[in-house]
Amino acid sequence: VVATGPPMAGLLAARLGHRVARPPLILELRDLWAGNPSFDRRGGLLGTLESFTLRPAAAIVACTPEAADDLRRRHPGLTGRVHEIPNGFEPELLERRNGNPLPSPGEPLTILHSGTLTTDRPLTPLLRLLARDPWRRSFRLVLHGHLAPPIVHQVSEASDAVSIEVLEPSTWSDAVARIAASDVGLVTQARTAGDSTAVASKVYEYLALGKPVLCLSHGGATERLLRRLDADELCGRLDDERSIELALERLRKRRVSAPLDRAALAPYDRHALARDMANLLGAVSDRSE
Repeated sequence: VVATGPPMAGLLAARLGHRVARPPLILELRDLWAGNPSFDRRGGLLGTLESFTLRPAAAIVACTPEAADDLRRRHPGLTGRVHEIPNGFEPELLERRNGNPLPSPGEPLTILHSGTLTTDRPLTPLLRLLARDPWRRSFRLVLHGHLAPPIVHQVSEASDAVSIEVLEPSTWSDAVARIAASDVGLVTQARTAGDSTAVASKVYEYLALGKPVLCLSHGGATERLLRRLDADELCGRLDDERSIELALERLRKRRVSAPLDRAALAPYDRHALARDMANLLGAVSDRSE
């Protein structure tokens, strides 16, 4: 039995079913639940539920090394059963790189955020800088996806000073086409969004499509992923305005490295990740016979 969460109810249902019939149980946590500030705000309760849920699992899959380490730290008895299989990208995206260089200095760059924006994925630090010279004339911001009401308010407040376009959520194919047509991919993720252990999944698609990633965070898992890939030149901290200024200035002056090659991205190809999961399931099955 393989159960994926969120929703965490699926993991709990699989665990309760496991009390009746006992085939091997594999639990995949796409995001952490207990210990994640997005969810765990009451202290203790989710940790107790998580322990109950994970205890009988033959294998536990986490999506980042930081999440895997967090699970091992909080559940030392399960250390040998925790495995990392990350998020990734569809390999066809590598063929959809448009190969276009960034526009010449003096022409505005398009920064695209693809996906949902909430108060845990704030825009205010970036908007505050984009309203100033020289960045006011250097960038155009496109927000493609759902905006929570506080983000709508932030955008409205900044719209007179910043060039912003808001696009409704759409299909995956349309989102990919818009990423390919943009100049820079934006990620913004605060501690309260689980920044310490979670990587925004769009990062892999940005990289596969050959886009530099402007990463605004609190220095968590997304920044560390980009550092491991030597693609962290546009990382800024949400609580450090100067670091965001430096990232914008690198973009304005076109001091950006070439897109990552296939070899660097190979560990995040979803075909390879599917093989990793199949191998894990096979190993669990073999041990149970």
